[in-house]
Amino acid sequence: MPSSELKSSDVSTWSHRVGVMFETRFADDQAFSISLRNSHLGGMIVSEMRTSPFHFARSPAKLRSDMLDHFMLRLDLVGQQSRLNLIDFGQALDYAPLATHNICIILPRRTVTDAVGRAEYLHGAALGGPGVDLLKGYVQLLNQQAPYLQTAQADGAARALIDLMAGTLSGTHQGQERGRAAVTLAATQRAQAYINARLGDPGLRPGQIARDLGLSRSALYRLFEPLGGVASVVLERRLERAYRLLSDPRETRQVSTIAHALGFGSESHFARAFRQRFGHRPSDVRMGARATSASSGAQLAPALADRPFAAWLSGL
Repeated sequence: MPSSELKSSDVSTWSHRVGVMFETRFADDQAFSISLRNSHLGGMIVSEMRTSPFHFARSPAKLRSDMLDHFMLRLDLVGQQSRLNLIDFGQALDYAPLATHNICIILPRRTVTDAVGRAEYLHGAALGGPGVDLLKGYVQLLNQQAPYLQTAQADGAARALIDLMAGTLSGTHQGQERGRAAVTLAATQRAQAYINARLGDPGLRPGQIARDLGLSRSALYRLFEPLGGVASVVLERRLERAYRLLSDPRETRQVSTIAHALGFGSESHFARAFRQRFGHRPSDVRMGARATSASSGAQLAPALADRPFAAWLSGL
């Protein structure tokens, strides 16, 4: 999906590029700097910002001038603590400090209000209650994965976020019903992210996964039952990672080294599982990738050209 990054010490550059939503006040005695990454996921924009301190607001005049009709779900990260807020762009907001590290997700009004009854009453409030920690975790996970998602994956991630918001922020029966499935999905995705980050650990087994995630074994097994089981998912992810590595002509490690790095106990076990999954030997995939690269001189496709942030925002 389209993504853009900005690093700047120029306030005017930042204001022109992305500072279209708020009025801001910066400290005169402190140098300004910002590092920002935006990802456009079709139905939402995901941004991670690290910045020097400043205050932001939306005055009645600002509301009339831009007429933005969105909500912003903002996760402020302060040391080991986090705080979740919901900002309604249709309501005024007095000047308030912005956390120097935050993750923001911008969504159209209709999307939020359909899921969260009376969402406008949550404007500017720090959100709490059962499930909000899970929502915070999903916001962080979504931010990590946003630049790499394909269109269909982005659509699914957006639906999961909205359903999770419905389940955690709405007191309606409909929201709670939508939320139950979303809570399960978010827990499964959290477990999958844990697995993906530890594919090289030969001790990656259900007991360890359950302990580290704070789940019982039976709860973990229930999450993965629709996917064929925990062991099946671990094996599948390892084989997928191996296939991508062997398909990359720039990858120079031996097949055995790759197998051991992905947690396989032996090269023969890896080769059997790889051939059963893909119908080819690992060495065949590697030779094919190198031959294709040598004959065509193929280059990676250039990155998609990014639209300006303001255009992304108006297009939601």
